[in-house]
Amino acid sequence: MWYYVSNGQQQGPVDDTGLDELIAGQVITPETLVWTEGQPAWAPLKQLRSTVPYLAASPVTDQEATCMVCNTKVGADNLINLVGMRVCAACKPKALQAMQEGAVLTGKNTAWYDGKRLVVCDGTYLPQRCLKCNSESTQPPLKRKVMWHSPAYYLLILINIFLYLIVAIFVRKRATIHVYLCERHRQRRLYFIIGTWAGLALGIALAFAGIVVSTQTTSAILVIAGFVLMLGAIFVGLSGAIITRTVRIKDNLIWLTGAGKEFLASLPPWTGIGF
Repeated sequence: MWYYVSNGQQQGPVDDTGLDELIAGQVITPETLVWTEGQPAWAPLKQLRSTVPYLAASPVTDQEATCMVCNTKVGADNLINLVGMRVCAACKPKALQAMQEGAVLTGKNTAWYDGKRLVVCDGTYLPQRCLKCNSESTQPPLKRKVMWHSPAYYLLILINIFLYLIVAIFVRKRATIHVYLCERHRQRRLYFIIGTWAGLALGIALAFAGIVVSTQTTSAILVIAGFVLMLGAIFVGLSGAIITRTVRIKDNLIWLTGAGKEFLASLPPWTGIGF
């Protein structure tokens, strides 16, 4: 447990989590006197907790007075440092919540455009705008788990599809992103999902009806129609319900397709340097 001095008065005790929250809110600074069990005397926080991530960010200059979450210029005096990112007061609650959930904060250096592709860091919360049309989103983010492996492994399908499935499980790379969609695109995606399941159900019903029908010609037509409908439903569902497609995963970076032109244009270009 920790005790600290504020306005000349001893405060506390607080645990490590509470201390981190006080640091994040700038109630406690690196110069604040603190004490914990095992320490012989009160000392500045920077001497006892020099590895606290909130204290690791570089000093903010007047030229760097932009919030790294919303990209709004608010002035250096109106920014706080959270895990090495400069955050304004308006974005502070969302940033703290993301940190408590173990998420990676969204910043201008966590997403880029690379031609028609989107490049993001693993765990990124993309800007709170619709990925498709770039309009402001009031909806909660969608958590997407993405996977990828080298296309060369698809050659194993020519040998044995089960061999491919086993190998793919072990060699695939996985990552997570959080994306936003506007209400219109959320509804559009929902319609595609409903339509896909409806098409699959109807296709199965037609195929089953073809099996039980005694007339050979009618049976064949129904079975074929059922399989065609199921394949069509799957194709339409994949084209309309999937938000993004993974092109590549390398280290902590993910290349994706599916982002709208306006959304990509709002991001900095990918230079191959990243961080």
